[in-house]
Amino acid sequence: MLRLALADLWHERVLFLCSVLGCAAVLAPLIVLFGLRQGVVAGLRAELLEDPRAREVVSVVNRTLEPALFERLGADPRIAFLVPRTRALSATIVVENPARSGRGLRLELLPTAQGDPLLPGMAAGDGLVLSPTAAERLGLAPGDEALASVARSRGAEREVLSLPLRVAAIAPVSASPRDAAFGAVPLLLLVEDFLDGSAAADARPGSTDAARTRPFAGFRLHAARIEDVPALDREFRLAGIEVASRAEAVAGLLRLDRNLALLFLALAGAGGAGYLVSLGVGLWAQVERKRRDIALLSLLGLKRRALLMLPVVQAAAVALAGALCAFAVAAAVAGVLNRAFAGTVAGDRPVCLLTVAMGLGAAGVTLAGAVLASMLAGFRAAGVAPAEGLAEG
Repeated sequence: MLRLALADLWHERVLFLCSVLGCAAVLAPLIVLFGLRQGVVAGLRAELLEDPRAREVVSVVNRTLEPALFERLGADPRIAFLVPRTRALSATIVVENPARSGRGLRLELLPTAQGDPLLPGMAAGDGLVLSPTAAERLGLAPGDEALASVARSRGAEREVLSLPLRVAAIAPVSASPRDAAFGAVPLLLLVEDFLDGSAAADARPGSTDAARTRPFAGFRLHAARIEDVPALDREFRLAGIEVASRAEAVAGLLRLDRNLALLFLALAGAGGAGYLVSLGVGLWAQVERKRRDIALLSLLGLKRRALLMLPVVQAAAVALAGALCAFAVAAAVAGVLNRAFAGTVAGDRPVCLLTVAMGLGAAGVTLAGAVLASMLAGFRAAGVAPAEGLAEG
């Protein structure tokens, strides 16, 4: 039956070629459209994912946030990293290179903890992680000793909290483009307590466990997935906590992805349905045209199941050949588009992204649709009575 179906296609190869070209004409634009969706959205998503601040949500107004809130946020599966922060006015220190006495630099003190996405593979420990600009201006490198200090006035007296700290690492540029230092939470709490007058000038940072039992003025967290950022941003604002995040950019990317998906489904549904109907009608017409031949095959002992599969095999051959031709055309068009839009839409990434898996998926969907469309023609072929065909002779 398989050999017979393919021999029949070869006998009518012009019609077969027209069917293949018709399939490719419908499928190729759909593959290009899907490749554009994948390329543009994947490029924009990659740009966000490469920016460690894309998943960051930071409270921007000082509040009194109790430990229970941090326990609840820490248990939220949507939050991959969470660290509390102290008041913004007390999160400043002066860092000095001991080899350059008297040339201290005032730095913003940012909280960090183990697993900080802004500091991949780095940990402040009992020291500091400096931003690249701060390290360059101070002339410090990882492993160097630095002197951090904070001053306060009590009446006519001026007191200074001096802390010898080791430079644990130099942060990536993406972590902080300005002069800043990352430190553990106990260090930030000591600076805040000293400025509040509740810590002496010779005090030293406490333990992390002790820090968990007191309220904080804010937090810095990173969502587990970029899709979680808009929801977290909205929930914090509804709870009265003002935050800063990339929620708007992320929401725009997700809307673009959904809209392109709807556009693709609409065009694929309309174009695919039209082609499958035309394919089914064409196969039905072939069966009607070859009723006498089918009747003779039945008289020669070909079973009804084989007659049923005859149009199905031919439709599968058309679908596979059409999908192969369509993917080749789409790949050529994608190459032209990627060269034409290089560096303008998705950076260095292709604007139209085609993969082997995408080609196999297109072939599979086309094959399934073609087989489905050919079933009616197959049932018609299996229902041709031998006498009906001979009567026409």
